[in-house]
Amino acid sequence: MASHSPQDDMAQLRAEHESLVRSLRAEIDKRERELLVLSEVAAQIQGEDDVEAILNAALEAILRGLDLRAAWVFLGDQSDRTLRLVAHRGVDPAYLKGVEEHGLGLCLCPEVFATGHRMQARNTTDCPRMPTIVEGLPEPVAHACTPLILEGTSRGVLNVAARPGEVFADEELRFLETVGRQICVAMERAQHLKAERVFDQEARALAALNKGIGESLDVDAILRAVGRTALDVLGVDRAAIYLGSDPRHLIVAHLAGLPHPELREGQPLDLVTLRASLQQRAIETQTAFQVDDWKFDAHVNRDLARRWDTAAAMVCPLVARKLCLGLLVVSRRVHHHWTNDQREVAEALAAQASVTIENARLYENARRAYRELNEAQARIIQSEKLAVVGTFASGLAHEVRNPLNSIALQISILERRVAPLEAPLATELRELMGVVREEVKRLDNLVGDFLQFSRANRLQFRRASLDGLVDEVVRLLRPAARASGVGLKRRRVGPAVPELPIDGEKIKQVVINLVQNAIEAMPEGGDVVIETTLADGRAHLSVHDQGPGLPQGLDVFQLFVTTKAKGTGLGLPIAQQIVLEHGGEITAGGGAERGATFVVSLPVPAAPPPTESA
Repeated sequence: MASHSPQDDMAQLRAEHESLVRSLRAEIDKRERELLVLSEVAAQIQGEDDVEAILNAALEAILRGLDLRAAWVFLGDQSDRTLRLVAHRGVDPAYLKGVEEHGLGLCLCPEVFATGHRMQARNTTDCPRMPTIVEGLPEPVAHACTPLILEGTSRGVLNVAARPGEVFADEELRFLETVGRQICVAMERAQHLKAERVFDQEARALAALNKGIGESLDVDAILRAVGRTALDVLGVDRAAIYLGSDPRHLIVAHLAGLPHPELREGQPLDLVTLRASLQQRAIETQTAFQVDDWKFDAHVNRDLARRWDTAAAMVCPLVARKLCLGLLVVSRRVHHHWTNDQREVAEALAAQASVTIENARLYENARRAYRELNEAQARIIQSEKLAVVGTFASGLAHEVRNPLNSIALQISILERRVAPLEAPLATELRELMGVVREEVKRLDNLVGDFLQFSRANRLQFRRASLDGLVDEVVRLLRPAARASGVGLKRRRVGPAVPELPIDGEKIKQVVINLVQNAIEAMPEGGDVVIETTLADGRAHLSVHDQGPGLPQGLDVFQLFVTTKAKGTGLGLPIAQQIVLEHGGEITAGGGAERGATFVVSLPVPAAPPPTESA
């Protein structure tokens, strides 16, 4: 047995001491390096409120501090156990493309996310895509799968690739867990800070929206405010509002954000024909739906989503008093995980828009009813006035026309007596009697106008052609118009006007009155355009002249109101009375120096249903 000298023992002790010192120094260096990594991670992510920016900064610090090449992070939601790649450094593009197109598939990440236990992928059995993960390395390398856990809830998975040919020790995995917890704390703080800012922004935006649309009953202004708020608060690329309760018959009422590839405002929309099943379900069930990624959602028409350049969307029905008024659709061009807060904001926008749109419609209906009531009341008052005038005129005519006839007879006798007189005196007397005869004629015409009121409601309805009556009036008045330097232009627009149940003579009287007024309004010549058309189930006749126009605020349908120097103010009230007795309307338009336009609108009776033989 060999003996050991004191020198040998001392040398052995010295060697063991130096080995222990080296080991402790290496351990200290390792811990210092880890502390530096933690410190750098903390410094990089301090005050950052964007989760993706926090993860990218953390990966940079980890790889630089540990002298590694690749790291990547998946974040997920425990409710559906799905993971999405959020940040990466040094990862091969082929791996990124495979994850985007096919998902994770069989690997350790979903298991780590579900269990919250760290693992390490050492071969392709643990991770089938291991050979394609690290960029620039042809051989596979091991990588650590570390859960990102905060307060017992798994938020995602941190993956860090080891050096070629090496694996991570347990203590290194624990260190990565520590880094992961620090990242989780930073993400939680960032999410709270961002949520607080978003909440404050949403509150201000919704307050501004409430104020803006609360002070407006204009539907278009309401839709613009909702679309603008959706873009600002939700950060979406597009916001669209469709109005209507039938999925087959909607109207694209408003589009905000990026131009839509196919839709335009005012365009009709048939969701059934488009096979827009999600939007159709939202209307039929009055339920909001969301899509995070159209590629992986079976409820979405993927071809339509591709054509409309939509990857993520929220579809919220506009519901008021249990009635669906339409849809609010907000969308992004890239996939996006909608949060509960975003969904609540979208539904709040839809609810606010629904109530305001319904209020605006109710207000418009009330205003229309009030206007129609006022117009009906005015027509009743006008009819009563005309009836009074007619009653008065029928009695007055007999009392006035007898003296007028006697005066006319005496003038005829005087004309015969004056004929034998000398020329100068006979000429002067004939001129005076001509003036008297013209005044008698004017009085007789005035009495005739008054008599029209007593006969206006004596209508004899027969089917007649409005176009034919107008053509007859144009032929009748064209010589007189030509003599005044006025051209009569006859136009027919759109489909032919069918025969109407009207009193042809009375309607002819209305047309004559309107065309004569237009001719007389242009003493220096011009054109009168007489147009007939069929629109909105009614027959329309318009007479437009190029005269001086109508004074602003003048109601030319009031009795004795006229713009003519020698007018009586009875022609247009008579025309109005005749049109009203036909169940129609007559309106005057055009301001001063723009000519005048009179439009007569008459109802067109619905065609009878076809018989069985037909």
